Amino acid sequence: MAASRFYKTEFKGVRYRKHATRKHGVQADRYYVLTYKIDGKTKTEAVGWASEGVKPSEAYDLHCQLLQNRKKGQGPRTIAEMRAEGDEERAEREAENRRQARLNISFKKYFEKYYLPEVLQANRPETVDKTKIQVDKWIDPVVQELPMREITLEYIKRIRANLNKKERSPRTIQYVFVSFNAIWNMAREDGFVEGESPAKKRSFRKTMPTVDNRRERFLTRDEEDKLLAELARRSRQLHDMALLSIECGLRRGEIFALTWDCVDFESETLHLRRTKSNKSRWVPLTQRAKAMLLIMEPGSVGEFVFLDRFGNQLKALSNSFDKAVDKVGLNDGITDRKMKIVFHSLRHSYASNFLKAGGSLYALSKLMGHGSINVTERYGHLVNDDLVAATKQMEASRTSERSGGKVVPLHKAQSSSNSF
Repeated sequence: MAASRFYKTEFKGVRYRKHATRKHGVQADRYYVLTYKIDGKTKTEAVGWASEGVKPSEAYDLHCQLLQNRKKGQGPRTIAEMRAEGDEERAEREAENRRQARLNISFKKYFEKYYLPEVLQANRPETVDKTKIQVDKWIDPVVQELPMREITLEYIKRIRANLNKKERSPRTIQYVFVSFNAIWNMAREDGFVEGESPAKKRSFRKTMPTVDNRRERFLTRDEEDKLLAELARRSRQLHDMALLSIECGLRRGEIFALTWDCVDFESETLHLRRTKSNKSRWVPLTQRAKAMLLIMEPGSVGEFVFLDRFGNQLKALSNSFDKAVDKVGLNDGITDRKMKIVFHSLRHSYASNFLKAGGSLYALSKLMGHGSINVTERYGHLVNDDLVAATKQMEASRTSERSGGKVVPLHKAQSSSNSF
């Protein structure tokens, strides 16, 4: 009989093998073991089955406790020694010590040792990176080594005060506390804290800033041409990415993730697999965008369309975009951040052009990958001119009916109405 295969977990020193037939939930039951070195030899010891209540995080805690015992020269060094003692009182004391250690864990330690290994398996790396920045820059400097269970509303308010002091946007402040709550909720499920996150208290939520990041400005055709010309002068690749956003409405992250096998020249479409909503979608490729991609000499399957100088996937835009915007003067004299031109404004311009050409909000919602038509309706004001024209046409038609079937030209109807 072949030896059972052991798999690694996200916790150092903790491995498991799968039961051949027995299930625990929807997956095969797992038998956890610890592997460590003692007296110069590698030792593997059984912890137990997942179906018996054993969790990998608890096995890791046991591993850490035994390691400390070996370093201090006190207490059982292995699971076998721990079991051999047969001292119920000591076992209870050890369990209590581990429980207290869990309850005294700091926010950052829990985040690094327990939260990160799990979310890395289910989220995009860039999303996890943003959460790490939020913890390192805003949360940890306030709570430091304080046990998670001792973090109160007072500390939460300090975090927000620091964000406000640095004049961070309402959306940034919101994201920081969304991340805090997500980490807290997982810690509660793992038994590290009790009760709901202090950031969810009603008194705190009521005083959170209102979030309105809607961009209210789009580029005119003349502004598009001037910006693209300046970008081409500075960076052909940056020009091409900007053109793709203007022509096809792609987000910055979608452009970074675009590979050549997602470009279908024959059907003139782009297949976006890595999107903000994690739902793939097809986007029509305009002739202008198609010509631009053809000039680039298409690459192989899986190769990114846009690469950094080291030949790797792009992670961020260079500051050449902002410099080009400044050179053209698109933000001169503008103080309202919602009116400033940023890279995302190009996607907004795509939406504006689509609607002004007669496209529907529903179609735009599908093209832009919005999760709800409510998100797309923010662009509704861009079709006001069309609605006004349609209303005037209706008015002209009704006037014609009242005149006994005689058609009254629209410009005359308008002139007549202006004379009152």
